[in-house]
Amino acid sequence: MRIHVNLFEEQFYQVASEEAIELHKDYEPGSSKLITFMPGADYNDDLRVKTLGLEIPYKKQIIAVEYQVGDIQMAQFNCELKHGLRISDFKITYRSHYTRLFLKKNILKVASSDQYLKKYLEDKLMENGLEVIARNNLFTPIMESKKTIKTDFSLSFEDRKKVLNPMIQFYKDLIDFCIQHKI
Repeated sequence: MRIHVNLFEEQFYQVASEEAIELHKDYEPGSSKLITFMPGADYNDDLRVKTLGLEIPYKKQIIAVEYQVGDIQMAQFNCELKHGLRISDFKITYRSHYTRLFLKKNILKVASSDQYLKKYLEDKLMENGLEVIARNNLFTPIMESKKTIKTDFSLSFEDRKKVLNPMIQFYKDLIDFCIQHKI
């Protein structure tokens, strides 16, 4: 039985090594559920990675990262704020590339009633390179915060390997913001 290496594994191992944490991997059969086989065909006994996961501790918070890399190709980031940390509600979505051509605004759109937080998020999206990735690709994250900060996005864009480290840093920046502005 052979285990197929995934496109993101090396990058996840590197982050796990830098953060001194364990990489979680789940496997599934190597043959795709989307492919039908003829009756009597020889089935593939190989395995491939289904999900890659990290739980990154940062200043008494946990940043959970999960890439579903089987047939789904989705990424999820999650951080439940603990120990009395809070953040104003916000939402980060994206403008269509066509709208941006006419309005000349950033692709990633931040909405928050807290104008200071909104400006901070816009600056950090630019500083961490996420805005540039969104401009050059179909990187379309949806991030929301209530008590938990949660982000979902598809991994179906060209520079998908460039997002992991900036997203982790963005979450660390959000935790720093919460600590500095503790209510």
